[in-house]
Amino acid sequence: MNQETKETIPMSARYVRIPFGSRIKYPAHCPFTGQKNPRSSVKISRRETQMFLPIPFIGFFRLGKRGTAVFPSTRLIGLVAKFFAVSPLLCLVAGFGSLILIKNNKSCAGCYFLGCIASLFVFRVIHWLWLRRVRIVRIGMSSLEVRFASPDYAKEFCRLNDFHCGTNPTARRPTPITVNNVR
Repeated sequence: MNQETKETIPMSARYVRIPFGSRIKYPAHCPFTGQKNPRSSVKISRRETQMFLPIPFIGFFRLGKRGTAVFPSTRLIGLVAKFFAVSPLLCLVAGFGSLILIKNNKSCAGCYFLGCIASLFVFRVIHWLWLRRVRIVRIGMSSLEVRFASPDYAKEFCRLNDFHCGTNPTARRPTPITVNNVR
C-alpha cells in the first residue's frame, strides 16, 4: 500500500462495553476534539423503549431503559452541549409565550407556536450531531455499549479500564424468558 492510500482510508469507530457500577478512568485528552487536559464534562444519554401500552381512559404505560455516561470534554464542547440540551425547553416556553402574547391575532400565534415546536426538534437534532463522536449504542442488562469515533481514544480508554475494544457492535441477544412447567 502506498502513502496516498493509507491517508484516504478512514479509521473505523470502536465499540466498548462498560459494565454498570464500574469506576472509570479517562485518558488525558478530549474524545470529541483530541485536545489535551479537558476541563469540562459532557453527559451522554440514551433511552430505549422496551414496551409501550396505551391503556384506554387511563393513559400510556411505557417500560424502558435509560443509559447515561459522563465523558471529559473541552470547555467549548461542554458549554455548547449544555446550551443545546436546554434549548428545546426554551423553545417550548417561547412557543407558549407567543400564544399568550399574541392571543388576539390568532393567525400569527399559530405560526409562532408551530415555529417554536419545529425549532425544538431542530435543536434536538443539532445536539445529537454535536455529540456524535461519542454515542451510547446499546443498553444491556448489566452494561452500556459506547461507540467512540476516535479509535486511539477508545484503545487508551480500554487500556486504562481493562475493557475490550471491538470494531463492530456486539450482536443483540434475545431476552431470556423463563416459563414455569405446567403438567
